[in-house]
Amino acid sequence: MKRTIPFMMIIIILFMSSCQPENHQYQAPQQEIRGIWISCYDHISAKNKTEAEYREETDKMFQTISACGLNTAFVHLRAFSDAFYESDLFPYSSFIAGSQGAELNFDPFEVMLESAEKNGISVHGWINPFRVSSKANPSLMSEKNPAKQILNSGNVNGEICILSNGIYYNPSCESNHKLVLDGVKEIVNKYDINGIHIDDYFYPSVSDEVDIIQYSQYISSGGKLSLEEWRITNVNAFVSSLYSAVKAINPEITVSISPAADMAKNKSELFADCELWLTSDGYADIIIPQIYYGFEHNSLAFEQTLNKWCSPERKVALACGIAAYKCGKEDEFAGSGHSEWQNNSDILARQISTVTANKNYTGFVIFSYSDLIREDAQKEIKNLKELINTGK
Repeated sequence: MKRTIPFMMIIIILFMSSCQPENHQYQAPQQEIRGIWISCYDHISAKNKTEAEYREETDKMFQTISACGLNTAFVHLRAFSDAFYESDLFPYSSFIAGSQGAELNFDPFEVMLESAEKNGISVHGWINPFRVSSKANPSLMSEKNPAKQILNSGNVNGEICILSNGIYYNPSCESNHKLVLDGVKEIVNKYDINGIHIDDYFYPSVSDEVDIIQYSQYISSGGKLSLEEWRITNVNAFVSSLYSAVKAINPEITVSISPAADMAKNKSELFADCELWLTSDGYADIIIPQIYYGFEHNSLAFEQTLNKWCSPERKVALACGIAAYKCGKEDEFAGSGHSEWQNNSDILARQISTVTANKNYTGFVIFSYSDLIREDAQKEIKNLKELINTGK
């Protein structure tokens, strides 16, 4: 409790005085970003594999990425308070080691970096800051998991939230911010990577139960901000701290954020002030909105949504996230455009053409790697590859 009040005072000052975080001069990318997300579900398991066997498979992965004309991989390094790299803070992920906390005889991320370098692919380490588990069952977590250790100690300050949609680190807790930042510093100090990337997992719910202890302490100490304003300051404090921590170690490392496409919902439901991050120094170098919609989507049509992110006061680079995972499938929430991805095989190619023609954007990132090799997406991928590799 004694540590909580000073932290709240800091974020109130940031909010009330509109002071900007430390200004780091950002160097724009030297080439267009043609990216791919390699999610936890795309990772090649290293369980029961020799380093040579694992290397052979990762070489094939990055050869596939290179053959598509892509040049950047956003690789999941921490998805559920776990690690896809050799960490002193987090247990190995079940996706890489077979079960959370299992041991491996080699560092799989080191092998991935070598495969990426051989194929001319830049690598950005991707973390989900506050997500612990997609299942609301703590017994499934390794005893090495920091979140499990907090729960075992009683979780007296509500640092861990167990909700119907999973388990999360409470974004209002300074101790949780420190844990995440320590993990980022570990990655940046240990590996020769090009960037650190976070996506849209900030507040897991709008429910009061997430941070009732911390907000009550804040109000009791004289705080005047509404719950929504206070939560936004928490997220802003975390994001600016992450940016400063990375730049203090290596100013050349790119910091990027990939929010959801709907800017209003980002602020009202996730408490992510994307407009501030776009128009201010010290939060990110690149913003990559997840514009996972077709051209015929009823409420978030691709081109209109793309343009909404082009603030005239923008101070950071923009890239566009596009949804290869929808290729060949019904988009059930698209309204009258629900069959667009089923009826066309050139949506990705048209979207990339639209992005590259928009001078506000420095490139695109595809979600995700598994769709490059998915059988029923191959017509789309063929058209995408031809466009990227031939310009036609």
